[in-house]
Amino acid sequence: MSTAEDLASVTWDVVVVGTGMGGGTLGHELARLGRRVLFLEKGHANLDRAPTITGGYPEEAFDLARVTDTERDQHLARGGRNTEWFEDTTPGARPKPFRPIVGSGVGGSSALYGMVTERFFREDFTPRENFGDTGDSTVPEAWPVKYDELVPWYQKAERLYRVRGTADPLRPDDDTDALLPPGPVTAANAALAEHLVERGMSPYGLHVACEYLDDCQACQTFLCASGCKNHAGNICVEPAVRAYGARLLDRTTAVRVEATRTRVTGVVARRDGRTHVFRGRVVVVAASALMTPVLLLNSASREWPRGLANGNDLVGRNLMRHFVDVYLFRAGPGEPVRGQVKELSVNDLYRVDGEKYGTFQSMGHVPPYAFLMNSTRGNRRLLGPLRPLADRRWKPSVQERFVTMAAIMEDLPYADNRVLPGPGSTEGRGPTLELRYTVGAPDRRRHREFTRLLRARLGRRPGSWLPPIRLSGADMNSALGHQCGTCRFGDDPRTSVLDPDNRAWGVDNLYVVDTSMLPSSGGINPSLTIAANALRVGHVIHGTL
Repeated sequence: MSTAEDLASVTWDVVVVGTGMGGGTLGHELARLGRRVLFLEKGHANLDRAPTITGGYPEEAFDLARVTDTERDQHLARGGRNTEWFEDTTPGARPKPFRPIVGSGVGGSSALYGMVTERFFREDFTPRENFGDTGDSTVPEAWPVKYDELVPWYQKAERLYRVRGTADPLRPDDDTDALLPPGPVTAANAALAEHLVERGMSPYGLHVACEYLDDCQACQTFLCASGCKNHAGNICVEPAVRAYGARLLDRTTAVRVEATRTRVTGVVARRDGRTHVFRGRVVVVAASALMTPVLLLNSASREWPRGLANGNDLVGRNLMRHFVDVYLFRAGPGEPVRGQVKELSVNDLYRVDGEKYGTFQSMGHVPPYAFLMNSTRGNRRLLGPLRPLADRRWKPSVQERFVTMAAIMEDLPYADNRVLPGPGSTEGRGPTLELRYTVGAPDRRRHREFTRLLRARLGRRPGSWLPPIRLSGADMNSALGHQCGTCRFGDDPRTSVLDPDNRAWGVDNLYVVDTSMLPSSGGINPSLTIAANALRVGHVIHGTL
């Protein structure tokens, strides 16, 4: 096996920082096309799956009252989870440290995602026209690529990730030829779908990158144990390494990118306490919408005094994260709610009377009590005394009696919503990044109206003794499941960080292909769009090489 020193002695065709949906997909495509690809991954390589925690939350494997911080971090790392602390420094609020549930390991956050792989709507590519009031948002008139340009790459991504589902009746012009058939609908969701139809809505089979194996548990926010989940790790990175000669170096943290005024010359990274410089003819950064801008801003130099590719002070700005509200529906008296329950989607309120709201789709299972109790020490103090009761009643009374749906609403980009490097990003002490995010007034008004419209449509399910329970995440800056937008692509270097091919303006061989490239967030999980765009950009890079 080659050492880090050996890999640093090679000039690669492409060095890819990050193995999530963007980096993993692009690296796989370039390796398949015969290019020499090196993946640098901050987390652990889980290709052999031996040391990992799968099939459940890492929080189920420890008691927060009995482990040290180091032991807790080890459990999180084994579960493919981020162990770094961030700090919310939004003006007007008390600084708050937090640790979001994002991925760190081969596959990145896609190894944890709920497998939703839906296309954006056609109108998402002309975002400003979808909103009556945009306030001081920087949302553009249009993306630098059109929906029709991305369609063949959507099809290719759907085939690559083996996406299953049925056609959305509200999008009759969209082809679904690449989709595989879904599995049989569970009893709880079949009853819920019937209710939605009776309420005048149009449910269909949610598009998910899932194999629907018999023991599927809809592994939302934790690593899959059964091989059901198709993510960037097992679909792209593993085959790229085993079949196409790519190399993977895990536990390797990129700390800066060295560059002249016009070209990247190397990626400086740390592994096992040692510093290495990795060189490639092309460098692709795909470390997430949170960490990619941190890396670029930490790469300031005489040529780039405000950070690499940051000539117009746009790197890290225009952060978006979606507003996700969870609705709990009590299931009927039939079978317990088990197995694959990510099956339904409804887009009747995606756009109403010219105003953009969002989607309503299956979210997964209610988390186990141990996850809630061991997430933070505050939760442990609050919920710990209830554990004896919860151990007996939580699963049969809550987990197996409720199905969950998520209302996902698009948030607009604002220049002051941003991420910045924290002291921990360079010194190893303190938070890795600072996050500043204030909900815009137009977004807040749309969120209230979306909630009102959805409640009116849902009504009360017949035979149920309560309406759906709603848990809102709109004001939770720690809820970063769909973070995006911090290095947007566009047609104009004055208003974007990347050009239409995702190459940094002014830097000939630097590309960014993670969710930071999105100029608007859509109202749907961006995973499929990121994969499709990564395939597109992969062929652009292949052509330049």
